[in-house]
Amino acid sequence: MTGDVRSQIKDDILRLAKDRNGCSARIEAVLDVADTHDAAFTRIYAEAARAHAATIDARCARSVERPTALAGIPVTIKDNMDVAGEPTTAGSPALAETASPAPIDADVVKRLRAAGAIILGKTAMSELALSSIGLIEATSQLPNPLDPERVPGGSSCGAAVSVAVGAASAALGTDTGGSVQIPAALCGLVGFKPTASHISRDGVVPLSPHLDSVGVIAHSVRCCRIVYEALAQNPATSVPRPVPRSIKGLRFAVPQNYVLNDLERGVAAAFERTLSVLSKHGALLQDIALPALDRVPDVYQGGGFSMAEIYAWLRSRGSLTRSLISSRAYSRIEQGGVLLAADMLDRLSLRASLVESAAQQTSRWDALLMPTCPILPPFIKAVADDDGYNRYSMLLMRNTRVANVLDRCAVTLPVDDRDGLSVGMTLMGLREKDDALLGIAEAVERLLPRRIA
Repeated sequence: MTGDVRSQIKDDILRLAKDRNGCSARIEAVLDVADTHDAAFTRIYAEAARAHAATIDARCARSVERPTALAGIPVTIKDNMDVAGEPTTAGSPALAETASPAPIDADVVKRLRAAGAIILGKTAMSELALSSIGLIEATSQLPNPLDPERVPGGSSCGAAVSVAVGAASAALGTDTGGSVQIPAALCGLVGFKPTASHISRDGVVPLSPHLDSVGVIAHSVRCCRIVYEALAQNPATSVPRPVPRSIKGLRFAVPQNYVLNDLERGVAAAFERTLSVLSKHGALLQDIALPALDRVPDVYQGGGFSMAEIYAWLRSRGSLTRSLISSRAYSRIEQGGVLLAADMLDRLSLRASLVESAAQQTSRWDALLMPTCPILPPFIKAVADDDGYNRYSMLLMRNTRVANVLDRCAVTLPVDDRDGLSVGMTLMGLREKDDALLGIAEAVERLLPRRIA
């Protein structure tokens, strides 16, 4: 897809408020792109998308009603979200074999439809959302659009690729330990993980009800915000939303422990340049030590409570069939089958204490800054064997899972690393302060060098 067409697609959410004409032509363009990049999809709703676009064009021609927020916007949804009449497989043959057709749409799908979004298709994902690498077991690989020799990140890999190549203006993903943040960062996009309770997960296949969030991937913070506001259970409609402002005087904490350990050279250089830009524009940066971060790995000992949760969910549905689940996924799931109840309670108690202590220690800052991932996208050949796969999977999610464990909102912003790839920088906000974080992120976004994915 040419840069001009890609730029036109990425601006759809921003300009359709003024230009609602020609929806059918735009949908034909994105369907062509989706067909070209069909590995990113498990299902493409071509005829439904065309019919929806034609209806929007007809209504605009008659000016019979005010367009809804996302009218005509092509959006993709992750393969773990229910669509009425279809089984929801979450990228796994185990669910494809045992899942019944969903009786109703997932809540987020209902909200997209109510806002007028055109749901273009379901996107491919790592099996049961269990990998931050993003490879699809059935096809061996889904390349990163910035470099086809590298991985796109997961588990919402198809979601990120669908936006990056121009097949959608925005995509919904899920994030349990970074599954929105990681692919957005690796593919040069913006990813927003809200506070978990802000978007309903009804009708979404769970990985860990304690950690799961539904998030948004798009080309800009503003695009993520518009989609988020259509999905949020209690949007701030009664008060004006924060207007993007200068970052002068904003207070950013930069944790020096855990999240800055062993950064790849390109990531470290991009992060330092970012801090320099923010400081130059008047942001107040302070290095801190945040003890809660060093305890994050303890939450995941023995697979953590999340593996016990997915193990129990699959077993209750008769879907825990070893022969139908990839060996890499099953090796993680089976940890949940042997976790003692006392150990699970200990992990949950530890997590609750970390949420509280971090909230107290960071309340005076507007946001925390950290690299989204400590490494650049790994080469596909580097994750071909299990050792490489497991090592890079843990590295990619090391920083992103902080926001999930601490129950915070987070935005990853793309920063050009000057070598044709993209480095993600995370702004992690205070719990329940999603709208404030998005306003801050819009102001920061304007200052950062980036490339068009």
